[in-house]
Amino acid sequence: MKNISKIKLNLVTEKLYVEGIVNKLYEDIANYGEGDVKANTLMESILKEENNKSIIGDIVDDFKLAPKFIFTFGTGIGAFYGPIQKLLEGSGVVINEYETYLLIITAIATLMNESDSSLLVKTLKEKGLYSSLKDVMEYIKNSKKVINSVTKNVLGTTYSLSDILGFTALLVPTMNLMSDIINDYGVTSNTLGTMLKGIILATSVYGIKSIVKRIKNKIN
Repeated sequence: MKNISKIKLNLVTEKLYVEGIVNKLYEDIANYGEGDVKANTLMESILKEENNKSIIGDIVDDFKLAPKFIFTFGTGIGAFYGPIQKLLEGSGVVINEYETYLLIITAIATLMNESDSSLLVKTLKEKGLYSSLKDVMEYIKNSKKVINSVTKNVLGTTYSLSDILGFTALLVPTMNLMSDIINDYGVTSNTLGTMLKGIILATSVYGIKSIVKRIKNKIN
């Protein structure tokens, strides 16, 4: 029997692990919003979304931001909360919900070149959270790459961050999966980029036609 080196075995294990993540991502996107939802799960989801919007609304009022951060991007901003909170906590940054949402909104405003971003950045610097802002921005940029690798494979096109924020059928399943990965495998800001490289590559060549077709129909 041919011996397999430890390095080769680790590479095979990593490849199978990444393929498993990508399979789940595509299936979760295809299944998003379908099937019966238990009443208690639905109620928890509604309450969570209302809480998210309340905190986002407070930030919009405090900094006199454009209403689109609630009405257009509110659900998308909320989807980022879980994985980013876990990523920051795993990296040793423990902050409250308001500050986490402030980081997310500032990162999005900065990446989208919003005029309000300078005041938000200044506030985070005063709170000593500027280094965390860079980590959050990097996470959001990488998340955009993951989602666009799916859409390019399925539709042959990519989307801007503002488009993705409104595309809950793509964003929510992706963020839910990312949250699980960060939580289960202790991913930190330092290790996130390396982990996502393999996932981005694998999503671009995924080829189960029945799942791809369902996602194409859902997005269209």
